[in-house]
Amino acid sequence: MTGATGNTGLATLRRLRALQPERPVLALVRASTDTAPLAELGVPWHVCDLDRAETYLGVVQPGDVLLETANLRHARALLPALAGAGVTRAFCVTTTGVFSKHHSYSALYREIEEEMRHGLVQVTILRPSMIYGNERDHNMHKLLRFIAQVPLYPVFGTGRALMQPVHVEDLAEGVARAVTQDARGEFNLAGPVALPYRQIVDEAFRALGRRGVMLFVPVGPVAGLVSVLQRVPRFPVKHEQVIRLQEDKAFDIGAAREALGYAPRTFAEGIAQEAARLRQVGLL
Repeated sequence: MTGATGNTGLATLRRLRALQPERPVLALVRASTDTAPLAELGVPWHVCDLDRAETYLGVVQPGDVLLETANLRHARALLPALAGAGVTRAFCVTTTGVFSKHHSYSALYREIEEEMRHGLVQVTILRPSMIYGNERDHNMHKLLRFIAQVPLYPVFGTGRALMQPVHVEDLAEGVARAVTQDARGEFNLAGPVALPYRQIVDEAFRALGRRGVMLFVPVGPVAGLVSVLQRVPRFPVKHEQVIRLQEDKAFDIGAAREALGYAPRTFAEGIAQEAARLRQVGLL
């Protein structure tokens, strides 16, 4: 397993342990990885560089199964190398970003998925949407902490573009069930329904017990300004990121529901749980 101590990876590892406690798991980790969570779960690890096959092939056995939850780019090197070592099955967490109409964002993801479909290892593709649920997510915990401090929240555009965030525990359940059931195919693992971004923000305010106001900012001037500022070294926002805020991100999870019994929680429930978690760890 790769990415075993990441947010998605650790949640998935815990579910795998619950569903199949007898199944052996070996985590492939970097030298800098904090392995305390693995030790707590009783999961052994091997220190390696995922881009250098010679650092991990010594611990791979024919018939092993790969669970890839690390950076998707590693799969390009991992899968051919593992095929040569006798691995024929893999479960790879990719991204619903493959469906984006913005080519520069999605092209690499589509290329890697296409390579997976035609490689020697049979790959089950698992695509999460935006992941949220705790202080380790990259999106919603920042939103919650921001609106906890201010009553006015700026929204680029109309706020009607759809989003379908997935709670990390629901994602982990879907991935773990795919592995334990040896599910074949491609599955979108998103929230139960797509919501307008303004409703996402409303639910976040509600989770904090606050009433907030959204300030709708025309996206054109913002995108134009960012297109200039992105030339500044280390400027954190790209023009395409602003434009993508207006793109609907809605996904069909029917295949996962049918094959995996996938039943993600509502966003209202999940964001309330995240707010409670942030209070628990002192971030709110």
